[in-house]
Amino acid sequence: MERLQADLKSGRFTGVYLLYGAEDYLIHFYSDRLVDKNVAPEDRMMNFCELEGAEATADRIQESTDTYPFMGEKRVTLVRNSDWFSGKKNDPDGQEKLRRCLANLPPTALLIIEEKNVDKRSALYKAAASAGTAVELNTPDEEGLIRFIARELAKYSKQLSRETARYFLQWVGGDMVYQELELEKLASYAGDRQIVTPRDVEAICTPQAESDVFKMTDALGARNRREAMRIYERLLQANEAPQRIFFLLAAQIRRLYRFSIAKAASVSDQEAAQFAGVSPKAGWIYAKQAGRFRREQLESLMDTLVEMDEKSKLGQLDASDAIEQLIASI
Repeated sequence: MERLQADLKSGRFTGVYLLYGAEDYLIHFYSDRLVDKNVAPEDRMMNFCELEGAEATADRIQESTDTYPFMGEKRVTLVRNSDWFSGKKNDPDGQEKLRRCLANLPPTALLIIEEKNVDKRSALYKAAASAGTAVELNTPDEEGLIRFIARELAKYSKQLSRETARYFLQWVGGDMVYQELELEKLASYAGDRQIVTPRDVEAICTPQAESDVFKMTDALGARNRREAMRIYERLLQANEAPQRIFFLLAAQIRRLYRFSIAKAASVSDQEAAQFAGVSPKAGWIYAKQAGRFRREQLESLMDTLVEMDEKSKLGQLDASDAIEQLIASI
């Protein structure tokens, strides 16, 4: 990470940045900073290309990186969740084409790659690391998170004690995406007061269960039943009632469905987030999660959840059984 931070500070960049790891917030944060440093907002229509998932073919990546910037120094290509670097993609021709692309990037190209998982043994990972910078971004330890909390609140001219910061972490969990959103709420709730207290955290911040349900929904979108069940069992071990978990899961699916409806009308991620009833700051993470589901799939899930809810209220289906059936059906 030191190399990445040094490049951002100096303004001297390598041709490739492969950002990967468990912490989505940091991956998104540094990706945004790289884009901002290399292409102005008014130039992005011509000099910025974003490719995600299946659309990030080797041909399209090479086509974008080979395109000369229009009245600018750099053309930025952002590739998200392509799976090229996981070692699991069965496309030898595409892998070889992409490897050559990485090895022969023109000086006008900046390629930013966001991945959840990578295989460091793969030829593509080695090619990216050789052509530029590969950075693993995982959740910081407690001390790092406390510094992050203090910096975020300082943006709103707020302060808190270390004890309050620890209490905040216990209350909302260790996911930095949610911490940022909850800190915005916390600062607003404090109003004119400069010091944030544990009582403020209890009054306005969402407890950790909702964050875990978001991760559970993410696992469902990725068809990862084992991870979804692991999160569900962890919630049960934390004494969360199955009925409450079912309610939170249904609410999250409903928000994703509303987000997908808004996106179908070609609005921005921020506007879609507002339509879904969440902070505009959460637009990017909702876009990422909604992208794991087809719209018809979300409609089907909504119908299933309504049917399960009715059966549960009539005593025909236990909430715990409903959740397990939903996970098994994905």
